[in-house]
Amino acid sequence: MEANQQANKPKTLRTIAYISIPDSADLEFLLWDLQDAIAAYAQLSGTTLPRPVVLEADDSGSVAGAADGIVFAIEDAPNDEAMAPIKQMLDRFGGAGTRAYVVVQADVGGLERAHGLVVRLRATCDLRGLSWCGGVVVCTGSGFAALRHSPRMGLLRRPFSEAMDKLVGAVRMGCSVEHAQRLGGGNAEDVDADGMICTEPAVPAPIWRGVLKRLGAHAQTKI
Repeated sequence: MEANQQANKPKTLRTIAYISIPDSADLEFLLWDLQDAIAAYAQLSGTTLPRPVVLEADDSGSVAGAADGIVFAIEDAPNDEAMAPIKQMLDRFGGAGTRAYVVVQADVGGLERAHGLVVRLRATCDLRGLSWCGGVVVCTGSGFAALRHSPRMGLLRRPFSEAMDKLVGAVRMGCSVEHAQRLGGGNAEDVDADGMICTEPAVPAPIWRGVLKRLGAHAQTKI
């Protein structure tokens, strides 16, 4: 990853904005999992938990300087219309040197589409003076929130949880995903040129989709 020097300089993030665009149960679940893991590690290490900055996609006004970091949870390959609210939100952080991270939800086998989105998002951050720090691409397909009550390190969630934990480490260090891996003595070979870690289900795609469909249908019967 050709990260800028600022992204490779660790910084304690005291405030973080978590934003999902569009609103969806899957993206909210991914952000919840990330925040829950950050809180757990902060408690274990006896460090201060970063304060979440609550923002909505349609809020007005600038928040430059109001958040040290921003984590976007977005769906892969949005069109120009879908990119508009993302750009508008990033405009509010422009020039503040805010660390920018992203969680991209893609379809199983959808890495190529997700890569196109990451390239656009990184360029958008660079133009606004944000420090691009990378993130994760989770090839879950839709319906991932059905696994909310599954074991985090069980067969179905483990690959995604391990990738999210690497993002947790980067956010806690306040630097790029790749640099955090190197500082922590981990393997950075799975970080691509745009600073992303990509992960797919541990089971074949047909089985994965069938499980999510079954769990989703079961959840609906309880409503």
